[in-house]
Amino acid sequence: MKLAVGDKVKFLNQTGGGVVSKIVSSQIVNVTDETGFDIPTLIKDLVKVEPATGAGKLFEQEINVPTNAASNNPSDYSSDSDGITELRRIPEQRNIEQGVYLAFVPHQQNWLITGDLDILLINRTPNILLASVFTKHEESFHFADYEAIDPESSFLVSTIEREEVNIWLHGVVQGVFIRKKSAKLLSPISEEFRIKASKFYKEESFADIQCIGAKALLVQIAKLGETAVFAEIAEEKKDEAIAVKAEAPKKKTRIVNPNNILEQHLIAQGVAEVDLHIEELTDDDSSLSDHEKLGLQMSYFQRCVNAAIANHVQKVIFIHGVGTGVLKNEIIKELRQYKGVHFFDAPMAKYGVGATEVYFGNNPHKEG
Repeated sequence: MKLAVGDKVKFLNQTGGGVVSKIVSSQIVNVTDETGFDIPTLIKDLVKVEPATGAGKLFEQEINVPTNAASNNPSDYSSDSDGITELRRIPEQRNIEQGVYLAFVPHQQNWLITGDLDILLINRTPNILLASVFTKHEESFHFADYEAIDPESSFLVSTIEREEVNIWLHGVVQGVFIRKKSAKLLSPISEEFRIKASKFYKEESFADIQCIGAKALLVQIAKLGETAVFAEIAEEKKDEAIAVKAEAPKKKTRIVNPNNILEQHLIAQGVAEVDLHIEELTDDDSSLSDHEKLGLQMSYFQRCVNAAIANHVQKVIFIHGVGTGVLKNEIIKELRQYKGVHFFDAPMAKYGVGATEVYFGNNPHKEG
């Protein structure tokens, strides 16, 4: 049976009926009942009871259909009325942590698993975020949009039909944080995201996100607290009494040279010592997973290797500890890709078995 917008229909498996207000897919339509609410219904569960022309007239005169046009301002999205929230599951309310997020916001906030979606990029940080969004499909990256997003704001990347969600299951968000005055410069982000298609068709996937005032499927791109610091100016101690009582000086006491990160690790002319223990790289690692910790350690290791080559450092001792051996194995795997770089276990008398000595010969470079 073919249906068109304006057809009057009745439900086969329950009492009542209404008028077709939207063709969702080849199998599903929205039926607007006498109360004015859209009900997604399988076409096979409907029977047409009146020609389209007559029903169209009925539709225009007797039924008040709520507007489903999306607003570019997230605060304009409506919440459930009392009648609907009593019948349908109320999604969990979430006040999200500071960071960067993608949010998929259904136009029809009363029917979360059908209809069009707004895709918002949320900047819940005190920085301006200059961001670009890409989707990945057919073995290539497709540019979606870019924008400078103000602090604590969001940006409408795209509006899609429900059938287009497959395009957005895999992608990348890249961004640079900008602040007019700050003691810290955050590293740019380049984060990949993946979403299961089934999430778009489960109501429990959608939560009430307070900062946008709407129910949405939320994808975390980056947490502000886990974003690496590229350079930092240590605060001067204003109270000398506190300085005297302090058990140890602050670890960072000068500006890090972005062109030679090894300057702060030099222990002799042309020799640096880098401690890769996670507590040396971040002030708080309690919320990091093992995978995230390893990623942070390897990122810092690679920056040090690049700095050693660029600045003609002769030797770097990397202290990685013993642990499970995962970090050491990843370091060795990376070093084997370089020509002109030689590495050995560091002296056991000084470092035990938890360090690797790396020598940079003439014209070291990465192969391949």
